[in-house]
Amino acid sequence: MSGADTVGIIYNPRSPNSKLLVQQLAEKLGLGESAWIISSFDGKDHVPPPSTSLIITVGGDGTILWATQLAAPREIPLLGVNLGRVGFMTELRADEAVNRVGEYLDGQVWVEERSMIQARVVSEGANATEEEPLQALNDVVVGRSAISRLVHLEVRIDGSVLTTYRADAVIVATATGSTGYSISAGGPILHPQSRDMLLNPVATHLGLASALVLAPDSVVEVALRSDYKAVLSVDGRADMDLAPGETVEVKRSPHIARFLRAHSPNYFYSVLTERLSPDTRSTAPGATSTTI
Repeated sequence: MSGADTVGIIYNPRSPNSKLLVQQLAEKLGLGESAWIISSFDGKDHVPPPSTSLIITVGGDGTILWATQLAAPREIPLLGVNLGRVGFMTELRADEAVNRVGEYLDGQVWVEERSMIQARVVSEGANATEEEPLQALNDVVVGRSAISRLVHLEVRIDGSVLTTYRADAVIVATATGSTGYSISAGGPILHPQSRDMLLNPVATHLGLASALVLAPDSVVEVALRSDYKAVLSVDGRADMDLAPGETVEVKRSPHIARFLRAHSPNYFYSVLTERLSPDTRSTAPGATSTTI
């Protein structure tokens, strides 16, 4: 990093000791006016300065998912410090972060690139509208809004009708998201740098129940064919109601998530079993997924 570079820090204020660790990191790196520090709850409209060359996240995977929305469109790499329970996407433990963070700023690392997807809602009829696409590092989920009702979801891949699922939900996931909600629904694990997408139905009632691995440039359309509303969730952070007849279009995002890594690329395999053990995958109340 050059002296003109700016470092940003995004922290989860609900994580224990997050503010203290942020202060220690800022002091260790000698960050003064050349840094910006925001809470993940307060920075929705924050625009990183053009000189920002790194964003450090202090929290868990949820903080990284949020930070990706700022970092990926601007090609800013992320360095995650784990204060969460799992922290699959984070790089440093809280107890080592202060002593090791300098290694990452001195260039003794490599940049891991992870594919993202985007979703937009398209309405039917004369009043058809197209919403701005929502970006996801993990997954896009279309599911039921009522506990006792299945949803009917017609899925097209590259314009061809695959099937109409009667299910709890349909997940479209990235390789990163393959170890999140999708794996809980029986889906396969993809290497995090894979560009392929996953289509995975949840709790299907008859018909096709297997997950599908799709080509990177596939376009998936999920149309709501029930006569009652469903819910669209993007990375578990953006939830919105879907009306009957509306379609969610999902395809690869033009953006890529970048992470600073010190471990070799095959580190993913060496820790996979450990990170997916029952004790490791336990999550805090209200959590819906974890990712590696």
